[in-house]
Amino acid sequence: MTDGYLYCFSNNSMPGILKIGMTERTPDVRLNEANSSDTWRPPTPYKIEFAKRVYNHKQKEVILHKLLSQYTEHINPKREFFRVSLEEVKTLFDLMDGDLWVKKLIEKDEEEEEEEETTHTTKLGCRDVTKCFTNGQRIRHTIGINKTWIGVYDSLKNGIVCDEKFYKTLSGFAATHYSIDRTDRVKSANGWKECECEVYEKWISTYNL
Repeated sequence: MTDGYLYCFSNNSMPGILKIGMTERTPDVRLNEANSSDTWRPPTPYKIEFAKRVYNHKQKEVILHKLLSQYTEHINPKREFFRVSLEEVKTLFDLMDGDLWVKKLIEKDEEEEEEEETTHTTKLGCRDVTKCFTNGQRIRHTIGINKTWIGVYDSLKNGIVCDEKFYKTLSGFAATHYSIDRTDRVKSANGWKECECEVYEKWISTYNL
């Protein structure tokens, strides 16, 4: 039994449709392949929504595709495209044991990590907590199905308060959650990719702000 990655790609040219597959390479390498392939390439490039390193990735991809084909629209049975929401796919990914993929592999202290996230993800949208969140707004991080931490953004402290503890960054918030509820996992985390915030009573990914 080997391990590999399951990934979820989106494309602005295909609203509501996601590419969901597996790779034995890293998700960013697979992304480059998809964006350079002449077999079937949309006008705009794919982007990684999330990916997860899992054991027995080939079998898990087969099962995942069967579930998606049963409950959503499989655009083409011979391809990896499904008409489905990110929230639905993320729920299925959360059911599987494994580690969410983050591009940075070297641990850094929280300030350096947050600075690098801001540098490399500026094009994706807001990465400044003072502009992304309002005072009292709820922010959550979930591991698996039911291990959820919910904190509140404190504009005076400029950070997240959860169970009377203060976290300066989203990554620090997520990493501490892992250190308590997933002791087998590495300590680093990309909070912008993994956390969600509440907007008009709905939870949305902070990655897409």
